[in-house]
Amino acid sequence: MRVRFMLFSIERANRINRRFLWIGERLSRLFFSMKYDLQKAELDIDAPRYLTAAVFSAAGYGLLFFGLVFSLLYLRTGIIESSQYTSAALGGVLGGLMFFMLHIVYPNIMARQIASEIDQSLLFALKSILIQITSGISLFDALSNIAKAKYGKMSEEFEEVVKEISAGESETKAMEKLAIRTRSDHLKKITWQLITSLKSGASLIGALTSSVEGLTNYQLRAIKNYAAELNLWILVYLLLAAAVPTIGITFLIILSAIGGASISPLQLWFVVLAAFAIQIVLIGFIKNRIPMVMM
Repeated sequence: MRVRFMLFSIERANRINRRFLWIGERLSRLFFSMKYDLQKAELDIDAPRYLTAAVFSAAGYGLLFFGLVFSLLYLRTGIIESSQYTSAALGGVLGGLMFFMLHIVYPNIMARQIASEIDQSLLFALKSILIQITSGISLFDALSNIAKAKYGKMSEEFEEVVKEISAGESETKAMEKLAIRTRSDHLKKITWQLITSLKSGASLIGALTSSVEGLTNYQLRAIKNYAAELNLWILVYLLLAAAVPTIGITFLIILSAIGGASISPLQLWFVVLAAFAIQIVLIGFIKNRIPMVMM
């Protein structure tokens, strides 16, 4: 298994020599929540080893940035100067720090992705359970059918519940474990509602019906809210990706004509690349804002 952008797979990170683990052990005191993020992301590695691998991976990216910046500066001037080493070292340090922080936050991103996958199929799974229980099927059989069906992460979560019940756990105890370990807030809330109904002897049909209605209304509100804010993000995209770079280049040309300072091709390339980078960031941000719903 590999964490995106990390130069080491989880299997290779677990085989890191123990002589280097002191790096991760010290960093784990600073990033004390890392062990919980790794558990939520279902990564089979402890925090010291992951942080050690993150440091080595960031160092690799730092060397890559150093070589890239140094090569660009050399191609620009055609000679090697001491200032080029300083600029390249600064670029390498900044690039390494950027990727190190990305490695730190990525397990939390993976945990949110897992929760989104659960939420995406949760409504269909709940409707299926409701139909089965209404038809007279027991809760255990309904959960078994969902575990065997193709509901992605939902099937995996319920498969674990079915295994625990088959091993002798009570339904309420197995459901409590599901509520504690799940990454989805919606599944956690609905599971506790079912547990309350089981303990009080209330009707599961009523609890499932209210859960389905509540989740349906939530997804409808999420779609409406996204549609409402999409117009704002389109305006921001047009301003930052098109209007601001165009006005900026025009302003630089006017200043060069008035002040006598010339605009180098490097400055124009910098504006173009900055606009391109802003477009990529905005597109990724808007894409991540899309509500993960399946109606």
